[in-house]
Amino acid sequence: MQRPLILLVILALLAGLFPASVWADEPETAQPELTLQAAVDKALSINKGLKQAENDLERSKEVRDYLADRIDYVPGSSSASSGAISSYLKVTSADISRNMAKRSLAVEQDKVVMSVYKAYNSILDAQEKVRVDELTLQNKQWLRYVATVGLRVGTIDPVAMVQAETNYTAAETTLEADKKALDDAYQQLNQLVGLSAEDRPVLVDVPEIVPMDVKDLEHEVNRKVNASPSVWLSQQEVDVAKLTKSLYDFTSTSNGEPYEAKKIDVEQKEISASDTKDQVAELVRTIYYSATQLEEQYAGAKEAVRLAEENQRVAQVKYDAGMATKSDLLSADLALAEARQSLLNISTKHQILALAFEKPWAYS
Repeated sequence: MQRPLILLVILALLAGLFPASVWADEPETAQPELTLQAAVDKALSINKGLKQAENDLERSKEVRDYLADRIDYVPGSSSASSGAISSYLKVTSADISRNMAKRSLAVEQDKVVMSVYKAYNSILDAQEKVRVDELTLQNKQWLRYVATVGLRVGTIDPVAMVQAETNYTAAETTLEADKKALDDAYQQLNQLVGLSAEDRPVLVDVPEIVPMDVKDLEHEVNRKVNASPSVWLSQQEVDVAKLTKSLYDFTSTSNGEPYEAKKIDVEQKEISASDTKDQVAELVRTIYYSATQLEEQYAGAKEAVRLAEENQRVAQVKYDAGMATKSDLLSADLALAEARQSLLNISTKHQILALAFEKPWAYS
C-alpha cells in the first residue's frame, strides 16, 4: 500500500524541481528562420503553376508523337499531296509547341524564383520602414511633450502646439499604414512558400551589393537575346511562315488564301521577330544601367551609415554626460535608422536587378 504512495511523492517532487516545459512537447514556433534559398526551394516544390507547366509539357509531347505517327512521308516541295503537306505542317507546329512547353517550364521556374526574391526583399524593406516610423513617432511624441511644457510656461504659442500635435498624429498614421504593408508583405511570401497566414518567419539573409562584372555589355545583350524564349518563339513563327509559303500548292482549289498572302505573312513575322529582339535588348540594357547606378549610390550610402553611426555614438555619449538633449539623441537615432533603410533599399533593388540581368524574361 505504501509503494504507490511513495511513487506519487517522488513524482510530485520531480514536478516541483523541473518546469512543465521539460515534460511537455515544445510548441512549434510561429517564427521559423527562413533563408532566401530555403524560401526558393519551398516555393518551387509547391507552386501550382509549375505543375501546370509540367502537364503542358507532357501533353505537348503526346500530341507531337501522335501526329508524327500519322505521317507517311516528309514532303519535299509543293508538288506533294495536300494531305501530306497538312500533316507535316501539323507536326512542325506540334514540335514548336513541345519545345515551347519546355522553355515555358523553365521560364515559370525563373518567375517563381524572381517572385520569392521580390517578396523576401519586400519584407526586409518593410521592416526597416517600420523601424524608421517607430523612431519618428518617438521623436514626434517627445517634441509634442516639449511643446506641451513650452505652452504651459509660455515659451511657445498655440499654433506651434497644434503643429506638434499634427506631426505626432501624422507619424502615428504612417506607422499604422506601414505595419499593414509589412503584414501584406508577409502574406505574399507566406503564400509563395506555403506558410500559414499567421507565421512571421525570421528572414536570415540580408543582401549586400556585389558589383556586376560585365566586360562587354553588347556581348551580354546578344547572349540574353538569343536565350530569350520570346525571341525563340518569334523566330519559330518566321520559320513556319516560310515553310508554309514554300509548300504552297498552286494546283489546289481548296486554298483559303492566295500565295501573296503567304509572302506577306513571312514579312509580318520577320518584322515581329525583329521587334521582339529589340525589346529584349532594350530591357537588358535598361536593367544593366539601373543596376550600375545603384552600385554608384551604394558607396555613398555606406558612408552615410558610417557617419550616422558615429553621430549617434557621440550623441549618446553627450546625452549620458548631460551635454545633449533628448531631442538631440532621438534625432541621431532616427538619422541612423534612415541611413540604414536607404542602404538596404539600394541593396534589395540591386539584388533583384542582378537576377533580372541573368533572366530578363522572369523580370518582365
